[in-house]
Amino acid sequence: MNVLVTGGAGLIGMALRERLKAAGHCVTAVDVTDFGRGDTELKIVALTDRVALETLIELDNIDAIIHCGAISGPMMAKGQPLLLVDVNINGTAVLLDLARVHNMARFVFCSSISVYGDVGPATITEDTPLRPTSVYGATKVACEQLIQGFASEYGLEGVSLRIGRVYGPYRRANCYLGSIIRDAAAGRTTEIPCEPDFVYHYLHVDDAADALIAALVAKTLPAREYNVGSGEALTMPQIAAIAKAGIAGASIALVPGADDVPDVQTAFDISKIGRDLGWQPKLRLDAGLKSYRAAIEAGKAAN
Repeated sequence: MNVLVTGGAGLIGMALRERLKAAGHCVTAVDVTDFGRGDTELKIVALTDRVALETLIELDNIDAIIHCGAISGPMMAKGQPLLLVDVNINGTAVLLDLARVHNMARFVFCSSISVYGDVGPATITEDTPLRPTSVYGATKVACEQLIQGFASEYGLEGVSLRIGRVYGPYRRANCYLGSIIRDAAAGRTTEIPCEPDFVYHYLHVDDAADALIAALVAKTLPAREYNVGSGEALTMPQIAAIAKAGIAGASIALVPGADDVPDVQTAFDISKIGRDLGWQPKLRLDAGLKSYRAAIEAGKAAN
């Protein structure tokens, strides 16, 4: 396929581009910046710039979109809700309409577990009510509903993947896992504020990219939304123990405090994407941390 990847300079986008190319797809990647990497294969285009996007789509004969571009989390663009709405919702609407006009085969959207909000001690399935606790989460819900609307009204083959906390080499936002690796190399202690019983759902970026590709190439889409996670629900003390066991020199101090995204989400059911699209996570946290460390050491990571 000729695939347009938005957010091509971001955490998921960078991994996705490599894996798409390895699978034989032709990739056109766009983002608003290359973060100073000198990325000659990246096109600098805003999500809301319809004219520039349509020019690329026509030039490269794009027949599918994987939409990873967005203001990427509830901790980003704090105090700027209208910016979140413009980039996340309006940008997605532009892309959906371009997919409609150009009769594309598939539209795959990076949604988030933030759509569920603070669920508490329940297993979260795709049928769990959506009650986002942030404007970011609300934008993801709105985008999912736009995809539903375009699918019903225009027959656009769209799907939303509700992805957990993604970690990996090109993550730029705050990430405790990246801090542990870098601090270990520098001989520093990583201080992490946490509630000992708070549960995290970390997913390695390669698994996230593979899930997106599974949704891209699936012959049919039995559902419009899928949970995507590692299958591991871990507290920070458990994460710290895994990191200390696998990363030489890791020193971690857990101190009282709350996470930046304090929604209580105890367990996720990821069986539907396995049944429907044949995707399963491959990297448990111990293996994912080793892969992350190797990328940092090789200079293939964000600064």
